[in-house]
Amino acid sequence: MLKNVAHTFPSYLISCILLICIALPSNRAYGQLGDLGDFLNAGSEAVGDAELLFSEYLKPFASGFGAGVNTGWIDRARSHGLLGFHVKVNFSAAVVPDVDRFFMVDEIGLNYLQPVREGPVSTPTFSGSSSSDARLQYVFEAPDGSELVLADFEMPPGTGFRYIMTPMIQAGVGLPVDTELMVRFIPPVSFLDYGEIYLYGLGIKHELNQWLPGGAFLPVTFSIMGGYTSFGTSAGLNVRALDFSPQQDIVSPDENQSGHGIPDNQEISFSTDAWTINLIAGKSLPILSVYGGIGIEGSTTNVSVEGDFPYYTAVPAGNGQFRREVSTFSDPVDLSFDGANRFRAMAGVRISLPLLTFNVDYTYADYSALTAGFGISFR
Repeated sequence: MLKNVAHTFPSYLISCILLICIALPSNRAYGQLGDLGDFLNAGSEAVGDAELLFSEYLKPFASGFGAGVNTGWIDRARSHGLLGFHVKVNFSAAVVPDVDRFFMVDEIGLNYLQPVREGPVSTPTFSGSSSSDARLQYVFEAPDGSELVLADFEMPPGTGFRYIMTPMIQAGVGLPVDTELMVRFIPPVSFLDYGEIYLYGLGIKHELNQWLPGGAFLPVTFSIMGGYTSFGTSAGLNVRALDFSPQQDIVSPDENQSGHGIPDNQEISFSTDAWTINLIAGKSLPILSVYGGIGIEGSTTNVSVEGDFPYYTAVPAGNGQFRREVSTFSDPVDLSFDGANRFRAMAGVRISLPLLTFNVDYTYADYSALTAGFGISFR
């Protein structure tokens, strides 16, 4: 679990930024993450099915954050002069393509969980439609042909919002040899009542004109830039109470269960590691700077689900019959998948006023992104 920090003024300020960037455009986002506990209702033998559902449902969430955190590093091709600096806030919105706003439940290779409805069954991903009618069941078939339903749930809807928002604070300082060192961060803070969030990154930019023949006389500045960003968040999971019936169920005692056997320690955690390398060209004037470039990028997201989860299992009840027994399993999911982005091209403009700067740029990639930033800059 991410570390808690005291509610200092900076923490409140950053929480406000997160509220604007995430909660208002997609106020169901963290609620949707909490509803994913149903994926685990089929129990320990169907964890592979649960991981498939997590991967498909969360694909735009992971790829969108991977694309978003790779933006905002650049607001001009030039590097700061020696000990020049900037401090700014970036806001990025990655656009989820239509193809990643839904997936076909019947085509992902589920082994235990199956759609109740026959035929092609489409269901939203995290960034898909805010309504869903797909329902899954795990039905145990006894040797005598009788059936026992061990899991039955509706797939969660999406947020209805196709943009993945990413805010961050960034600072940079000029070093010798036309080089600039950049850092970005959001210290670990609690986000409303849902969970915690953090972000940090390190980047470097270096001007190339000094190494090119006649580079000092070129009308534009060329530079190369690389950056790495790590983003993490966690949220509690909502686990439904199992519908106990003394005639059908045997309840296994477990010191971690209370009431209807619902543990209270479930959590889903994400961490995204993203990197990018870019070749940049730009022209800086006293007030206006234009810049653009091409590059490559990538990201890896790790998803883990921790805690104790109740589920039904079929046990012999005598005379060749079976009935349901409640068991629990712990820390069921730990998976990793790559983001969708590889090649990228970007272009932008920056307006420089005394100390204040404003910039906006657009990055074209598999998950394209629009980024805006403002802050203070010197030299």
